[in-house]
Amino acid sequence: MTRLRTILTGGALGLAAGAVAIAGWLWLQPAPPAAAPSALPAATARVTRGTLLDTRTVTGTLGYGELSTLRASPGVPAMLTAIAPVGSTVERGGALYALDGQPTLLFYGEVPQHRTLRFDAGDNVPVWVELEEAETALAAAGLTLELEQERLADAQVRAADAAARLADAMSSAPATAEFIQLIGAVGAAEARLARVTKLSAAELAPTVEIAAAEAELAAARAGFDSALRGLRKEIAVAGLDTVTARLAVADAEQKRAALRTERDALAARASDDADVRQLADNLAALGYEGPLRDKVRAWQRDAGLPVTGIVGPSQLVVAPGPAHIAAHGASIGEVLGASAADGGVVLDYSRIERLVTVPLAVADQGLAAVGRDATITLPDDSVVDGTISEIGSVVSNGTIEVTIAIADQVALGALEVASVDVELVSSGREDVLSVPVAALLARPEGGFAVEAVDDGQSLLVAVTTGLFAAGRVEVSGEGIAEGMLVGVPR
Repeated sequence: MTRLRTILTGGALGLAAGAVAIAGWLWLQPAPPAAAPSALPAATARVTRGTLLDTRTVTGTLGYGELSTLRASPGVPAMLTAIAPVGSTVERGGALYALDGQPTLLFYGEVPQHRTLRFDAGDNVPVWVELEEAETALAAAGLTLELEQERLADAQVRAADAAARLADAMSSAPATAEFIQLIGAVGAAEARLARVTKLSAAELAPTVEIAAAEAELAAARAGFDSALRGLRKEIAVAGLDTVTARLAVADAEQKRAALRTERDALAARASDDADVRQLADNLAALGYEGPLRDKVRAWQRDAGLPVTGIVGPSQLVVAPGPAHIAAHGASIGEVLGASAADGGVVLDYSRIERLVTVPLAVADQGLAAVGRDATITLPDDSVVDGTISEIGSVVSNGTIEVTIAIADQVALGALEVASVDVELVSSGREDVLSVPVAALLARPEGGFAVEAVDDGQSLLVAVTTGLFAAGRVEVSGEGIAEGMLVGVPR
């Protein structure tokens, strides 16, 4: 498979060598008279605006990812009675192999099945369930505390407001409309009583008017006192509410602290319960319902395992996802596990996603960045898109390994292993003007020019060059505009 990549008329294999070749080729061109009309060129090309990318094509290998090896348990002789075929895919719940007729099944996850789990002695509540309940209780306690704090703040505001109104009422010149009226009524009643008393002493008013004035004054004072008693009662009620709210806030804070301590303790234990949670998640994904103890037994029955409620490391292999069987290490009928040091290889597997690995020279590592796009050409010349997913940190033979993920696995067809061409983008410029490299002409005084063609005439226009890429060069300068025609060799 060959990809033709033209940079100059003579071609170039690398960016640096190409730049030198371009400069040499341009320097050898006959120097045209500067800023003078010339004969029309043999052909023209337009100045275009867009993204200019410099790319490099390297060789990579399409295949599956890193292999994982499954071994039989050492010191426990058992005969291999079944094994998944090479090239097959085993999904969640599927059997990878069987020893003495007992299958070892695939579950998804990140935690290896490193210990024996027992679900044969009652239906104990898993730690993570307790943790979820503790989280819910802690959240409820937090809401309760917020409500009690709001009650306390409200009671304090009411107490402060009532105290301020009482102080205002007791002043010589209250500002509250209610007490302005009440004190005014008392003052008016006192003035009336004094006037009537004076008139009565002069025998100008009957004594009955004195009694009426005294009754009016008593009523005015009673109204004022009643209002004061109302304020004092408000202060007392608000004070009691404040005390009650403070006690409730303190109680809520204690309860929340206790629940937080319990939650933290459960969280610490939950880290040791990750394999149990992983087992439960896999059983749920396979459609099993009910208490975990019942789910385990139902799964064991369906899988052909002993229905004991006990799940041991020999029954499960945990992988991030479906497994592609890459190679067999043993044959059906072979006895494995006899060695006390090494039980023997059963099979090698990898993830099912195919990817491309590129041994990239350390000097070219600037071409690679995680997340950067790459274009992959397959042996049949079809093209698929990839994204750099990993860059190795170990240098081997002057190279680092770059891994390229391929989202569209269907586009790879049945290919499993193949040599492919990978186009990496080393640099780029967006929204720039460019012309074919062949349009550049060397100026006697140095630098470059292009031959602008317009209305049957041509004129040399000085340009400043930028990025050279894919047979084009970035140009700028006075008089250079998108769409104008420039001369190129035929």
